[in-house]
Amino acid sequence: AGALVTLAALLGIALAGCQASPEQEQKNLQDTARRYLELKQKRDWVAIYDGLLDPELHEKLKRDVFLKRREAAFDVLNFSVVSVDEGEGGTGKVVAKIDAMIPVLNPKGGTTMLRKEMEESQKWVARDGRWYIRLES
Repeated sequence: AGALVTLAALLGIALAGCQASPEQEQKNLQDTARRYLELKQKRDWVAIYDGLLDPELHEKLKRDVFLKRREAAFDVLNFSVVSVDEGEGGTGKVVAKIDAMIPVLNPKGGTTMLRKEMEESQKWVARDGRWYIRLES
């Protein structure tokens, strides 16, 4: 029984080691882009601003302004990463396919939700070995 407990403990340690930390994940553009889309789907704008938005944009785009603008963002139902291009000079481009619910103004007043599948092109930049999204300020 003691060997079984030891084996279970070692297995737990080994599995825990398989979990990539956010810092490790941000070294791979595809994983980072997927994480960004997951956070976007959850509408976790604070995590996006604090962890994935290009730090150079923080000066121009204050957190409260960023969060206020994101309140009107559409709902992401599903997504997939279509292509990842880690370009030269620390820049990258990601194309994602997004299934979203988009609010559309109704001519008679009010808003209608429209389900739409679209492609989103994203610009990324690498700083100190980590990828960050370059959103328009």
